[in-house]
Amino acid sequence: MPAKVQSSNLNEELGMIHYIFSDKTGTLTQNVMEFQKFTAGGVSYGKSNPAPCEYAPGVTNVNFEDESVWEHLKNESHPQNKELNRFLECLGICHTIVSEEKTVKGE
Repeated sequence: MPAKVQSSNLNEELGMIHYIFSDKTGTLTQNVMEFQKFTAGGVSYGKSNPAPCEYAPGVTNVNFEDESVWEHLKNESHPQNKELNRFLECLGICHTIVSEEKTVKGE
């Protein structure tokens, strides 16, 4: 199932907040999210425990390692090329992507 963009009226939701629970400054958690893996067209890219990577200055929280994604992007005749381009376009344009598992009727 392709990624679906879902956004809501954030201003209305913020007005409904009564309590905020926090662990202060991240003492209980690191509060770090790293981009390591993604799935496009049913194919998973990235490694669960990638080696630390160095990207351009200012690029943070990205630790992606998978040479096949670059090979599939360069080869326009590869079956995953269009799926990867669609995924990257959505990632670049949308601030929120929620993926859902497609259910088959009768299961």
